[in-house]
Amino acid sequence: MLSRFYTQTRIGMMLLFVSMLIFTPILSEAHETEFPSKKLDGIFPEAKKFVKRNVVLTNDKITSIEKELGSKLRKEDLKPIFYIAISGEKKPLGLVLFVDVQGPSGVMDGGVGLNMKGKVVKVEVYDHKESEAIASEKFLKQFIDKGIDDNFQVGKDITAVEGQEEASKAVALMPKKTLVMSYALFLKRKPKPDDDTKPEPEETPEELPEVEDLRELMTLMVDDYYVIVDYFDEDEGKEDAVAAAKRLALYAKLIPDFEPPKNSDKTEEYVNVQEKFTKTVTEFATALDKNGITDETRKKWDEIVTFVNQVHTRFTEEGIDLDAY
Repeated sequence: MLSRFYTQTRIGMMLLFVSMLIFTPILSEAHETEFPSKKLDGIFPEAKKFVKRNVVLTNDKITSIEKELGSKLRKEDLKPIFYIAISGEKKPLGLVLFVDVQGPSGVMDGGVGLNMKGKVVKVEVYDHKESEAIASEKFLKQFIDKGIDDNFQVGKDITAVEGQEEASKAVALMPKKTLVMSYALFLKRKPKPDDDTKPEPEETPEELPEVEDLRELMTLMVDDYYVIVDYFDEDEGKEDAVAAAKRLALYAKLIPDFEPPKNSDKTEEYVNVQEKFTKTVTEFATALDKNGITDETRKKWDEIVTFVNQVHTRFTEEGIDLDAY
């Protein structure tokens, strides 16, 4: 009976995964001709490749980012695209965000690179209607090595281009916006400990897999899903099942980077359900590691399957016939 139940469970999960593989638009392929290779190479010339990360901002994130910036985000900022620079050793070097800001004579288009320590490595200004000096290396090199705790205040931290104070302030907003958005989404601030408080040891950052699109990510998740199902079926391979559950939780953190095939405008809901999925799978992995197959772990797995089916109905296409594959 249990075997039949988990066979049905396997089919239910496959409905989600197969539908997402087939119907999700592959962003990196759809915009291949627009991939800003030259601009990226100009910011991280040592990178061997760049991995694109599409992000959607929840209302809470938007509010916190705007509060710290002291200004409203532009419409284009609400779905930012980050480019992760990868070295020849397949290690992340940092990230790049292309940002627009409003200058005194019109919109200014630029790009900012941050290293893995959250410091600015380069600021570029591309299209603008200001003085050419605003895009000069002499002015832009002032931003290098600045981080989230810097004010980017023109007249104090930054020397303005002569006669271009407002344009200089607009450019200063580019790295500040990049830093605030990056910390809100990816990076962690180091707490400033009190004199009598010992600083907490730094956590080892989780190594997220390099995936180009949702198709590749779902393939990884399907493999680990089957490891867990087989463990419940055969009561063998506990260590592998626990490792698979932990990887599922890690992979789930990347899902909001890609738009769902259906209800793509429900961005906050989409992010929230993925966060819930990550939390549930993490709790399941902990319980499985501690207790193995028990009523509790079976219940948690059932909750995961039920939740996935709900997400499938809400955000992916329906009517997939597995017999056709």
